This record gives sequence, C-alpha cells and structure tokens, in this order.
Amino acid sequence: MSDVRDPIVATPHTLRWHVQRTLVLAWPVILSRVGVLMMTTLDVVVVGRAGAQELAYYVLGYAIVDSLIAVMAGLQLGVPVLTARSIGEGHPRYAAMIWRRGLVFSLVVGLSAALLVQAAPWFFAATGQDADLARGGGAVTALLAFSLPLVGLFLVSAMLLEALEKPFHATVAVAIANVVNLCLSIVFVFGFGPIPAMGAWGCALATVITSAGLGIGLACYVRFLLPGRQHFGFGNPPEHISVPGSEQRKIGYAGGASYGLEAAAFTGITVLAGLIGVIGLASMGVLFQLFAITFMISFGIAGATQVRVGNAWGRADARGMAQAGWAGFGLSLVFSALASLLFILFPTFFVGLLTTDQQVIGATLPVMIWMVMALIADGGQSVFNHACRGRGDTWVPTLLHLISYWFVMLPLAWFFALKLDGGASGLYQAILISSLVSLAAMGSRFTLLSRRGLPSGLKTS
Repeated sequence: MSDVRDPIVATPHTLRWHVQRTLVLAWPVILSRVGVLMMTTLDVVVVGRAGAQELAYYVLGYAIVDSLIAVMAGLQLGVPVLTARSIGEGHPRYAAMIWRRGLVFSLVVGLSAALLVQAAPWFFAATGQDADLARGGGAVTALLAFSLPLVGLFLVSAMLLEALEKPFHATVAVAIANVVNLCLSIVFVFGFGPIPAMGAWGCALATVITSAGLGIGLACYVRFLLPGRQHFGFGNPPEHISVPGSEQRKIGYAGGASYGLEAAAFTGITVLAGLIGVIGLASMGVLFQLFAITFMISFGIAGATQVRVGNAWGRADARGMAQAGWAGFGLSLVFSALASLLFILFPTFFVGLLTTDQQVIGATLPVMIWMVMALIADGGQSVFNHACRGRGDTWVPTLLHLISYWFVMLPLAWFFALKLDGGASGLYQAILISSLVSLAAMGSRFTLLSRRGLPSGLKTS
C-alpha cells in the first residue's frame, strides 16, 4: 500500500476549482438524496389520492420514522468523514473496515429502534391526537419501523460511495427503488386482483419491501462488484487502521444527536399540526414534502462539501478547507433561491402534484411564502453544519442545533400556531426564524474554525 499522496490532490487550488469539484461530486449525491426522499413524496402522492384521512394517517405515521432515519444518517457520519480523510492522507484501503463497522452499527441501532417504535399508537394518543388518528398513524409507524435497519444498510454504503467520489452507483440504485416502490404502493393502497386495498398501511408495507431490496442490494454491490474494490480494501484480509473505532463512533454519536434533535423537533411540528386538525395535518404534509425534496438539493451539496473539507483536512490544506465550505454555501444559496422562485411563481401546480383535495389545497397555498423563505435558510445552515463536521468539529454543531430547534423553533411553533391561532402559517414562521438562527450560528462557527486553520496535531503539507 502506498502512502504517497496524489500530487493533484496535494496541490493548492482556487475557489473556482472547489466550486467545480463540489458540483461534480454534488450532482449525483443530490440525485441520490432526492431519490430517497422521492420515495416518500410518491407515497404522499399515491395516498393523497385515497383521501385526506389516509393522507393524515401516513403523514403522522411517517413522522417518527423520518426522525429515526435522520438519527441513523447522523450516526453514520463517521463513515464519510473518516473515509474522505483517509483518502486525503493516502490510505484508501482503510475504507473497507470503516464500511464494515458502519454496517454492524446500523443493524444493531436499526433493529433496536424498530422494536421501541412499536409503542407509537400509545405515544400518539398520549400527545392528545384524535383517537382515530392515533390508531391509524400508529399502525403506519409500527410497520415502517422495520425499514430502519434496511435503510441503515443503504446509508452506510451510499455514504462510503460518496466519500470515494463514486456516488452515481447509489443514484442508480435509488432510481430503481423508486420505480419498484411506486408500483407496489399503487397496488397495496388501492388493491389489485386478490390484493385488498390497504390505504396508508399498504403504502408503508411497500416501503419496507423496497427498503429491503435497496439496502441489501447496494451493500452487496459495494462488497462484491465495486470497481477497484481491492484498492479500497475489499476482498483483502482486514488490516490495522490507525483511526480507532472510537473516533468513528464519536463522530457518529455527535452527528446522530444533531440530526436527531433537528428531526425530532420537526416531528414535534407534525404533532402540533395534528392538533390543528386533519386538514391542517394533511396541508403540513404536502408542504413538508415540497420543502424536504428541495432541501435535499442543499443536503446533497452539504454532503459533497463535507467530503471536500475532509479531503482538505487529510492533505493538511487549511485554505482548502475554508474554500470548500464557502463554495458549498454559495451553491446551496443559488439552487435554493431558484427552487423557491419556482414555488412562488407556480404554487398551485406544485401543490396539485401532491393532492387533489380542494380543502387541503386551499389551506396550503397561503403558507407557501413562509415555506420558501425557510427553505433558503435551512439549506444554508445544513451546508455549514456538514462543513464543520468535515473539519472535525463534533459536539458544538449539535449544541447549536439543540438551541435553534428546541429552544427557539418548538416554543415559537406552539405560540404562533396554537396560541395565536396562526395554523400552518405559524408553524412555518417558527421554522423560518429557527433556521435563520441556526444559519447565523453555524456560519459563525465555521468562520471561526477557518480562521483557526488546521486542527491541532496536523502538519502542513
């Protein structure tokens, strides 16, 4: 194994070069991220045709699982961070062991979470949801929970491929999964032949089956079919790695806590929407799909930014770390603004893609302006969050997320939506304010880290 760094990688580069490299890596990552979320979006489209009640079941039922998927993604941040750093240091064969650790961790955490979430019907009832909503949404959650370990397998493999700058493989897998999931959802929701109509629960069943194929399939591809896999340590006897498993877990624990705090806060927003009523909850679900699928563009850029910052760290390039972070933020700002402009110009078209219920459409359109403003701010804070983690910062971004989303967003959401009777508009006003707070805090943190230069203990190249 050679420890000599690639001279192209070790050479200082301009901001323009970082923008270009981030885009090259980001676009398939974006397609992969959007593709994963598109499965849920298409589920909403299908269930939305079955009526507002079934849509409300699915929106409420998916909220907890969505939060747990975010936690699992955060727990695996050690995989791309350490892999990217190892590539920058000239140790590509470390990738296989990092991947194996991630797989085991995902299976243990995913199965444990799936068992705990079986109490979802009780949880929804305890939070004051309507009895029928608690029953229907809880049944969806209990079934969807079994997709967690399977999604975990996919996330580990996809993150590894992104760190190896081979993200297109995961993009293809997600595209195939979307087609399969859509076909199964239509059959299970509305029924076909001997298969009865199962509504929202049937949509959840389709998701579990598709997740199994996606997670297991991509893991097998990485292990047995990845081009150049021996260069990255696959198929070779495990070797000693200078980066201990404790560091991988440390990065993961901080990432999982950060992602989990943010996602759980958004689950709280969904619970508050349920207290507004069935139409309010369905409207929130439609808006959140538009918000989330566009946010995935920024999230994909954030993932690419994290890899670029990690590469710069591995080659001891302090200036490159700063440039990679700001290049990612600029790209996120541009793409989020363009998407927001489309939503403002054609709101009825985009809302109509997700539901045909006129009551839900009427409740959704007035909230669109608050949603698009929150979208721009939330995308920017995500990029800076990932840039900080690519730089080796772990618990400070987690603390900033705790403050922004639990001490700012949730209290404001309750006050605006319920106390002031602002409904869904109040919920998104709270999301906007908390996202601006998080953007300012994460941006300031990355600026401070950039001024400090290299992490302690690193030698300049």
